[in-house]
Amino acid sequence: MFAVIAMLSAPIIILIHQQFNVGIDETNLMLMILFWGLLFLLFRKFKNENNKYKTIGDIEFTRKRIIKRIGDTFSETSYNSIESIELQKHIPALTISGSKSGFYTYILSIKFKDSHKDSIIVSDRPLDKMQNLSITDTIKTLKRIITTKINII
Repeated sequence: MFAVIAMLSAPIIILIHQQFNVGIDETNLMLMILFWGLLFLLFRKFKNENNKYKTIGDIEFTRKRIIKRIGDTFSETSYNSIESIELQKHIPALTISGSKSGFYTYILSIKFKDSHKDSIIVSDRPLDKMQNLSITDTIKTLKRIITTKINII
């Protein structure tokens, strides 16, 4: 990775050095300012994107069923009617406070035996601030308890 960055930055350093007739130290300083500026702009853009997601419900995993509360809808699903559960990384959070384990939101897909599939975006932080379980910890524990096929991607 470092070699690729060095190969890409070498021609830029030479061009800046020749065009502006400045030393290598000033060229490196200019590139660092440019790099950190672009990094800051990307950070702000992605942070604003993550702030657009709002909590509209919650999902609870028990030993016998999954309980979903989304908006005004309440549903309980037995594990016997589920063929597989998949948890896939979705969008990384940009700050430590934005996530608990691994800095991601996840797509939770539940495939039922009757061939339909539910997919929802879940945060890895629990709603109850006193609990320390993330969605990945919950799914790993669920994997040991039930016989349904579970994939964590």
